[in-house]
Amino acid sequence: MFRLPRLAATAPVLLAASLATAFVLPGSLVAPALAQGQKPTPQMLPKTGDPVVAKVNGVDIRRSEVLLTIEALPEQYRGVPPDALFVPVLERMIDGKILAQAAEKAKVADDPAVKKRLAATRERVLQDVYLTREVEKGLTDAKLRAEYDKSVKNQPPVEEVKARHILVKTEAEAKAAIEEVNKGADFAEVSKKRSTGPSANNGGDLGYFTKDQMVPEFANAAFALKKGEVTKTPVQTQFGWHVIKVEDRRAAPAPTFEEKREEIRTGLAEAAVQTVIGDLRKSAKVEQMVEAPPASPHGGAMPQGNAPHSMPAPAPAK
Repeated sequence: MFRLPRLAATAPVLLAASLATAFVLPGSLVAPALAQGQKPTPQMLPKTGDPVVAKVNGVDIRRSEVLLTIEALPEQYRGVPPDALFVPVLERMIDGKILAQAAEKAKVADDPAVKKRLAATRERVLQDVYLTREVEKGLTDAKLRAEYDKSVKNQPPVEEVKARHILVKTEAEAKAAIEEVNKGADFAEVSKKRSTGPSANNGGDLGYFTKDQMVPEFANAAFALKKGEVTKTPVQTQFGWHVIKVEDRRAAPAPTFEEKREEIRTGLAEAAVQTVIGDLRKSAKVEQMVEAPPASPHGGAMPQGNAPHSMPAPAPAK
């Protein structure tokens, strides 16, 4: 039932998202005028303020409403410039306003089933906005940085090696490469000449990597070498036969605060959602009439034809 709300969400954004989903179809995102090559005019695309951009039977649609709807569009539209979306989205909003007015005139809202749906929508908006506001209270920059400092302090050092390799198809070719290097040939030049891997043009340079970033056979051989050493025998992996040279070893640098910021923010937000709901449950009088089905002797719940699905995990913040 509950999900982690988008942390910038407001009731208008959520309602705009509903409108966008309902009326902005993939094929309709190219407005007729724009599809014909007509360039948008300043009047079509106001850049500042919150002017009225359309009227539907005397009811205003403002620039801010269109921008909120654009922000709430599905992920596939995020790369489209807002100027290209403004008029198509406005036209769909006009359609939506016309339909809503027709529904009001037809007294659709008086239908008991519709009243239930409207009440459910209102409740979802209230849930999302309340959760968002409560969660955001704990997402100050100071708290994010404190969590970052704690995670960095508690993170054990991870070793990295910097290596080059020569990748060939057969063991015999790999042995020939080792022999050439042992006679004094430059490893990078031998890799350029012999290697079939994508790093051959860079002399087999793989940069720094941790042990878990490579297939086990390669990683075990590389991390067994000291700085400057070359494998004495070829190393076979699913990609072929390798000759490996380790050029450096170091403790991997900790990720920066900016690199970890969103991950930390998401983690704190998810924890805050559970705290908020948990605290509210403590003071709420809850009478639950349905219990979970008994566990099967073989593990898991007993099969139930009408058993409810488990509650989905909170979605990550965007």
